[in-house]
Amino acid sequence: MAGGAVLRTVEVSNQNKGSYGTGCLIAPGLVLTAHHVALPGADGVVTVRDTASASFTEAVVVWESPELDAVLLTADRALVGAGVGVVRWGELVCDYPGRRPVCSMTGFPKAMRRRVSAQPEQYVDDLKTVEGTITPHTGSRSKLYGLEVDGAVPTEVKNWQGLSGAGVFCNGVLIGLARLVDRQWDRILMVLPLSHLLAADGFTGAVVAHTGMPPRLQPADLRPLMDNAPDPQLSSTYLLDPRSQVTDLTGVSELVQRIEQWCKGADRIDVAAVTGLGGTGKSRLLTEVLHRLTTGSGDQRPWSGGFLAEHPTHTDYEILGTASYPLLLAVDLAETRRPQIRDLMAALAGSHDGAAVRVLLLARGHDTWWPALRRHLRTRNVGPVGHAFTLTPDDALDSHSPEDIYVEAKAAFARRIRLLQQAGHGDHTWPDRVVADAPRLYGAGIEHAACQPVIYHHIAALADVLAHANPEFALKDHPMEVLLANEVEYVRRVAEARLPEGTIDDKLLRTLVTAQFLAGARTARDGQAAVRACFDVHHRGYGVTAPPDARQLAALDDILTAAYPATDGAHWGAVGEPLAAALLTEVEAESGDEFVETFLQHESLKTEQCRQTLSTIARTAQDKPSLAAGAQRAVAADPQRLLPLAAQTVTAELGTDHACQWLTGLEHAVADRAAHPDADPDTYEWASSLISEAQERTATDSDDLGAPLTQEADVPEQPDTGTSTDASSADSPFVLVKPQVGWLTRTAITFLALCHLVLVAAIPSGVALTTNTGNDDGALWSFVAINVFMHLTVASAFGGRQLGTIPLSWILPPFTIGMTTLSGLMLDHYWPPDLPPPWLVWPVLLAPGLAALTYAWRIWFGQLRVIQRSATSEDLPE
Repeated sequence: MAGGAVLRTVEVSNQNKGSYGTGCLIAPGLVLTAHHVALPGADGVVTVRDTASASFTEAVVVWESPELDAVLLTADRALVGAGVGVVRWGELVCDYPGRRPVCSMTGFPKAMRRRVSAQPEQYVDDLKTVEGTITPHTGSRSKLYGLEVDGAVPTEVKNWQGLSGAGVFCNGVLIGLARLVDRQWDRILMVLPLSHLLAADGFTGAVVAHTGMPPRLQPADLRPLMDNAPDPQLSSTYLLDPRSQVTDLTGVSELVQRIEQWCKGADRIDVAAVTGLGGTGKSRLLTEVLHRLTTGSGDQRPWSGGFLAEHPTHTDYEILGTASYPLLLAVDLAETRRPQIRDLMAALAGSHDGAAVRVLLLARGHDTWWPALRRHLRTRNVGPVGHAFTLTPDDALDSHSPEDIYVEAKAAFARRIRLLQQAGHGDHTWPDRVVADAPRLYGAGIEHAACQPVIYHHIAALADVLAHANPEFALKDHPMEVLLANEVEYVRRVAEARLPEGTIDDKLLRTLVTAQFLAGARTARDGQAAVRACFDVHHRGYGVTAPPDARQLAALDDILTAAYPATDGAHWGAVGEPLAAALLTEVEAESGDEFVETFLQHESLKTEQCRQTLSTIARTAQDKPSLAAGAQRAVAADPQRLLPLAAQTVTAELGTDHACQWLTGLEHAVADRAAHPDADPDTYEWASSLISEAQERTATDSDDLGAPLTQEADVPEQPDTGTSTDASSADSPFVLVKPQVGWLTRTAITFLALCHLVLVAAIPSGVALTTNTGNDDGALWSFVAINVFMHLTVASAFGGRQLGTIPLSWILPPFTIGMTTLSGLMLDHYWPPDLPPPWLVWPVLLAPGLAALTYAWRIWFGQLRVIQRSATSEDLPE
């Protein structure tokens, strides 16, 4: 657990000096508290006790500052805070009343001292959680936060005693240390911000010496909008994640300086792009820039910021415009997130009273999406938007050889793994120690390696460290296989804590992790859909069996959520790249190249999950044709559902060359599928037309590649029936849409429609034949034509157009059925007495018939629909 006030709360006591209060666990065995609580010195012994322990443990001082009234204590990590992760450090950045977060602290105030009922002469100091809000400017001149308490407060100020030294948390992030009670105000507690501690001499070094990880301040109040760094785990994903900052940034010093200079420009808002191949270090570069800006120098005001979440808890981006500090926001995979970028910049451009904001868009290329987005932003007056930075593999090697990068990375990985083991991560079954000078098994000859992205050198270094610690890993042929083996071992440890002994299936776990990476899950229901789809696909070769047990699926969902917790507002996270691409390749090969194809077509997946799966495959399979082929076969098998998503994703997110290759493969897959005997010709004619339009846009390198294809907006999502569109002008507000159904359904509906017309004509014909009106028989026969015409009018109106909420659309069908029913009532003297009354029978027969006639019209002649333009069409200024 990275945050949480209760589990991190400890008692701090110095009996020799009669002091008692609260402390906060920074990491196992490391306690932060107030100096006036601990009162360290030669004439006293400081002891601490966490909430899970029965007795106090002696602690020693590793850093202290009487001026700041703060002290760091260390104790036996096995006795104090065992299993607690390293805390997240943060500060309050914005002042937006509509999104002011609740802050909390837990401690042992004197008012909570209780008499033990069994032993009246003894007392127990009980816990009390205090919640409230902090207005950042309150107390700022005295360099303190003012927390305004909600709820009950002690009747006397002295009864707050004992709460001093408690950690104050906001959104799970430690932001300060409870210091004193403001006697001039009824409900205000003064809190020391952590930023003052991090700026103090020796504090950061003391934390690093104990945890191995330098404390970095996060914007705690912006955490719902941010994609946060992962929690420390002994997994390959965590160790390779650039935001974990396990390895130092190499090279790129000039580029870092250029980005820093751009950030410090005079404009209030600005946007720039940073492009480079996968694995070249874009995210690590931005992490380093953030670190340099947030630490500040001299009299310069420090910055704040982070990576913007793709699925934030809320989208009230106006909060960013109230920041007290300059903000640097990074948007990863920006080419796939243009609607979110437009929303973000529209909110900042509309109302911005705070400090400067810089937005950096990270992408693998900018040849297709960046020019159009830049023009759009300029029309909205979102800064100059004139910079684009490029990161190449050579940049990381600036003043560093591959050998240097490998050696430094190996030492960094070994150091972090040892710290993770000390913190309780791993199962301690590795036979050998983790050492920095592990033999070169996968890094042999790296000094002669050709120019490659820096991630490849890190992979080799981590593989050698892991292979030495666990010789079973050394049996792998490729360094990536070592990292995957360590990842599976990590997931297995999570599963062993949640599944009965002997029920763990490593292959199923690997498939689940792959599906989690592909489909994602914004909500718990999305997670259930992904788990069900993965389970069915994994067991697809065993025929139809009983449905999987709901408790088993829930346990699998729980495993994925625990192994890869969400770092944003989604239901869960995912294994990191490039591990994910390698794992996907292995799972696809083990399934006979059928996993991707089958998974994409599963009925449980939501539309957004299908879109994300296609986007993920298109992005990760650029050099793996078998993965792309599986996705293309899936799209060809279900074009009504998947083809518009695939065409939109490919044209919007891939570079021109890769998009052309993908669409060509898709074209071949659709042609192969169209040759099947059961393929509907109209469906695949429409599919070919849509692919041709996408190819034309890509080939011409059009600026509106992000705009929806004409046919995409015209195809409604129908799980049972597809939709075919006739060619229409792109400038027309309407498009003709024909539902695609099987020949049996088409025949049945057409037969019912014809029977309905026969019945509609027969009823007034029977009236004309059985009624004697003298010379006016022609008038009765005219009702035959009128009756048939009215039913055809309803069918053409409802079948051929979208009438929406026009009042006539709700009146005409009942009126038509009513008129025909009245005609039928004129035959009541021929009605068999043992049947229900005719006024009931005729509407029951006519209503389904009219519905069949309406749908038959739509099948044969089509329906004109209004084209709905999506938000992505704003890529081009009007």
